[in-house]
Amino acid sequence: MAFSYDHAEVINVKRIWAILAVTALLLTGCGQQPEQSAQPVQPEPPVVEDQPALVLTELLEDIYGTAPGTAGSSLKAARAAGEFLDWSQQTDTASGDAVRQWVEENVPAENALELVLAWNEVLTQADALLRGDEIASGSLSDAGYAMRQNSYDTELVTQAALELSPLFTQLLDRTEPAPYQWEAPGDYSEVTEAAFDGAWLNRGADTLLLFSGTGCRVVDPALGWYGETAYAFRIRDRSSMGYCPALEIDFRESGNFDAPLAYYVSGIDSTHFWCSTGSESFQKLA
Repeated sequence: MAFSYDHAEVINVKRIWAILAVTALLLTGCGQQPEQSAQPVQPEPPVVEDQPALVLTELLEDIYGTAPGTAGSSLKAARAAGEFLDWSQQTDTASGDAVRQWVEENVPAENALELVLAWNEVLTQADALLRGDEIASGSLSDAGYAMRQNSYDTELVTQAALELSPLFTQLLDRTEPAPYQWEAPGDYSEVTEAAFDGAWLNRGADTLLLFSGTGCRVVDPALGWYGETAYAFRIRDRSSMGYCPALEIDFRESGNFDAPLAYYVSGIDSTHFWCSTGSESFQKLA
């Protein structure tokens, strides 16, 4: 027996099979969600607590407490140098008036030189830390102080040193002037760089020179120098011209002593050096 299908029946059968196929696919994936790759858990960023700002009076007390020759003075100077560098980067550093007031209230006149020597040593240690000097870094570590910055703006450091300049100038303010007295030339061979190591005061011109192996700090308010920078210095032999030696200070930081600050030294001994041509005499303080 032959069977026949008309066109409408064929279409209906195809529709039924299509519906069944779709239903089967839906049932197969029912209740299943596409798998997602696991996302790594991001750790919470560490909470960085702001360190309290360094206080000017505490910094000044630490500087004053580093007087050379006292117990632990080297480590104290290293710590004070680290504190000074960190203080210099703060936005609220003090004015010179506040520093002068602190000096007047806390440093008796007889300790004026002690404060100068302490501040000079702290600045010297700070310069060494900025250069990355290993000995200075080791002293700072031994002193138990950790620097707060990875790098330091040297212009801010210089400005901070200027703000603390009364630590130097207070000695000039407390010194009675003295007129120059002429002296005959001494032995020029004794005028060497090593002979100038220490602190020297010109009582007639209110000038303080601080020499060390790293340079010379000049404190001369009349010329606008406040000891903030240690300049290279040298003794230039002028004997071939029949002249006395020249103490030259490279305040321009030219590297070749171009137009330096110059003192023409007639003689030097353990108490003073004198410059006959300039009518100047510097007393050795330490």
